[in-house]
Amino acid sequence: MFIPIDHLPNLLIVDDNIEQLILLREFTKTIEVNLIQALSGSEALEKIHGLELVLAIIDVQMPGMNGYELAYKLNEERSGDKVPIIFLTANFFDENEVFKGYDNGAVDYIFKPVHNHILRSKINVFIDLFNQKQKIIQDTILLKDSADELIMVNSALRKSEEKYRSYIDNAPDGVFVADETGKYVEVNEAACRLTGYSKDELLNMSISDLLTKESREDGLTHFRKVAQTSASYADLLIKHKNGSKLWCTVEWVKLGIAGTRFLGFMKDITYNKSAEKELKSSLKQLHELNQYIEKVREDERVTISRELHDDLGQALTAVKIDLEIIRQSVSNKEVALKIIKVSALVSETIKTVQRLTAQLRPQIIDDLGIEAAIEWYTKEFSQRNGVEVFLDILSGISVSPNASLNIFRIMQESLTNIARHSKASQVEIGLSKTEKSINFSISDNGIGITENEIKSKKSFGIISMKERAASLGGSFDISHEYGCGTKIKLILPLSNNEKI
Repeated sequence: MFIPIDHLPNLLIVDDNIEQLILLREFTKTIEVNLIQALSGSEALEKIHGLELVLAIIDVQMPGMNGYELAYKLNEERSGDKVPIIFLTANFFDENEVFKGYDNGAVDYIFKPVHNHILRSKINVFIDLFNQKQKIIQDTILLKDSADELIMVNSALRKSEEKYRSYIDNAPDGVFVADETGKYVEVNEAACRLTGYSKDELLNMSISDLLTKESREDGLTHFRKVAQTSASYADLLIKHKNGSKLWCTVEWVKLGIAGTRFLGFMKDITYNKSAEKELKSSLKQLHELNQYIEKVREDERVTISRELHDDLGQALTAVKIDLEIIRQSVSNKEVALKIIKVSALVSETIKTVQRLTAQLRPQIIDDLGIEAAIEWYTKEFSQRNGVEVFLDILSGISVSPNASLNIFRIMQESLTNIARHSKASQVEIGLSKTEKSINFSISDNGIGITENEIKSKKSFGIISMKERAASLGGSFDISHEYGCGTKIKLILPLSNNEKI
């Protein structure tokens, strides 16, 4: 039997005989009800004011207000929710009294003495009816709430559909809805303008009909992909009705869980593609120009180096020899001393010329290779700047002259920056080889380089190093970690046709 935990049904028992009332209370002791007891009709009316009753058990013969009068007063203000009443009587009565009782809400009569089992059975019947009634009321409330919620949901769906329709119709890009076969089932006006086809024409077409021969396989692959990934994006060549071709970005998304409809967005990027192509061409030309300028620069360095070595170097050597001859022929000690000083200055100038010549075009690279060139240059760098240089170079690495020169120039630029800006006391240089690449690195323990300096358009040294790496098909990276200085990494791929 269903009895709500938070609301026990109210059962009213009225009898002017206290012993009879106690007996009735004992009979209902095992029934889960809120028992209301009264010795008179007036007491009963006072106790049940504002309460809902599942059943009233009333003695017919009571002084002052008999059972029928009490029943009338119980139900006179209850138009459609009358309290069921079981009358208790000790006497037989005629039909008029029976009808009178039924008119006042009677559902049954029980004769005294009351049988315990019969009374409990009848009470349980009315409790079941009460619980069913409560459940119906609750279901009605829930049904009304569900109906209200359904109305709200339908209203929201209608607004959402209107918004969706408005978005599709007014979207600046082409919007397509396709089924799982790729056939178009909905398109907007922008799609018609983009492709040149009318709406009716597009609705009789499928995805493959708009794709050019070059993009058909790729476009259909991306459309099939969306069924598994829920979204797909691609740049594709689209056929216009007039026969022209246009580049479009095409993005597909799956609609709903079932995935039988797919929403596509198409945007014309033909101008962007053309600009991108021109930009790539310009960048290629710029790169080729930069390589040409670098070659001219290196050639000019070779020329200047040769002229410094052959002309100025030889001239200074001749001057030094002549000074020595003059010194030997001079007897004045003061003049001889001045000649010795001038000769020493000429010797220093010769060394300077040799150093400049080596920096302009280190002949050691061509003669002994990159390993020896690094050792020579870093030794001089360490002596000039007071910075310790640690080398970790794999001996016997064979590198082409072009790659060797670029590695050397990147090292030169890096060490120059370290000497000028880093405040470093130590530098580590590494050169190694793998099956696929030559790896070169330089790191210091200085203050490091900032992100703004790395990205600055005025960091011409970094830009030059990147260009040198790119000219060999390699990669260049410069990084800084707080407290660890700056690190440069150069990776040059090995060529199958030549030693890099």
